[in-house]
Amino acid sequence: MSEAEPVEFKNYYIPIFSSNYLFQGIDQSLFAVIIPIYLIQYVGVLDAAALAFLGSIIGLPWIFKIIFGIIGDKVGSKRFGRRRPWILLMMTLAGIFWIVLAIPNLFTLENAIPVFMIMGLIIFGAVAFSDTIIDGLVLDITPKEKLGRVSGFNWGLRSVGAIAGGPALASLVVFGGLDVPMLFVLIGICTIVISLLTILIKEPKEYPAVKIGHHLKEMFNNKTDWKTYLFSVFAAIIDAVAILIISIFILIQMNLIEATGTSLSLTTNDPMIYMYNANITMIVSIGVVIGAILGGQIADKKTRKLSVYLAYLITTCSLLLMLIPTMWTVLLFFSSLVGMAVGWRHSSYAAIVTGISKRHPEMVSTYYSVTNGFANFGGVFGLSLTGVVLSITASYLLPFLFLAIISNIGLIAFFMLPPKVYEHKLEDRTDIEV
Repeated sequence: MSEAEPVEFKNYYIPIFSSNYLFQGIDQSLFAVIIPIYLIQYVGVLDAAALAFLGSIIGLPWIFKIIFGIIGDKVGSKRFGRRRPWILLMMTLAGIFWIVLAIPNLFTLENAIPVFMIMGLIIFGAVAFSDTIIDGLVLDITPKEKLGRVSGFNWGLRSVGAIAGGPALASLVVFGGLDVPMLFVLIGICTIVISLLTILIKEPKEYPAVKIGHHLKEMFNNKTDWKTYLFSVFAAIIDAVAILIISIFILIQMNLIEATGTSLSLTTNDPMIYMYNANITMIVSIGVVIGAILGGQIADKKTRKLSVYLAYLITTCSLLLMLIPTMWTVLLFFSSLVGMAVGWRHSSYAAIVTGISKRHPEMVSTYYSVTNGFANFGGVFGLSLTGVVLSITASYLLPFLFLAIISNIGLIAFFMLPPKVYEHKLEDRTDIEV
């Protein structure tokens, strides 16, 4: 396999990458937090099934990330590079359609859901495409000894955008007096401006030739890659559900939510409950960023293996701490540790998977999309399993014990991976069998 033409990696590339990932997360959070409430207020009475259908439709583009990866790996510009034109085009498209959503009389009471569905499909199609391509750009130009830090920090910022972006934007509406259409305009402009920063990144002009059929086959016909995919499944199995359960559990301890079996109900109509929940997610998000940064540092400066072991140790301990009967204020501190564990797990996972992705330089973006597809499946699988545990036990405590146990299954897959394929300090050694 031939490598792409090397370029010098500049430290200022890191904030450019991370700001793009941050706004990818904010785009997701805006549709999850702001738009449902906005639609209910606008329409008056809205069927919950319609909202669920809206969410399922606009999430469809993420299923096609492998296709976006193939396009980004195969089609590019010899003059401007293989990645940047796609990033600029897609994020500008997303920004424009955010602004279009603010046009007066664009939708009516009768067609609001279809309009937002179409707009959301376009916006998230563009964001998912750009996300896939910028993953490839990071892998193309980031030295292997910095992949853990850069990838971990990028993922951490995107998680902050996805988790805390919506509540932060909601505070602009609630306390800042900004109406929702103007919020769409603000996000659209910021999305375009942030994408323009990628112009400052130097990209290779020459890449290895791509033979789609041949190189796709290479990704699925060897044991190392299948071990990587298995590791990917369990690397993310607790991420989404842990953050979801934490918010509900702490609100229960604050007596803001009443739990009767698996049924939940509010104990107050005070709208400040949204801000309480926002503050919880913000605390978790701070932990995510700290964990992502520390995990990436350990992975790059020490070893990838040590970072993985520490990630799983912190995950297990932080989840078990949530079982301790204590005040909700102490639980908030424990929740920040769970957030740190999630961030650390992903940065150590990213350091492993991005290193292995470079073994497929012809279609590095496609390969990384495949591994993240398996990770996304793991997240859905974890949510399903936790739902079963909740149904059986009717307890919001026992899932933490269950998650602490199941989180460690990923170590089995990790043990099967030969260190030479992911430890950048061992890559040039020939005395280690793969």
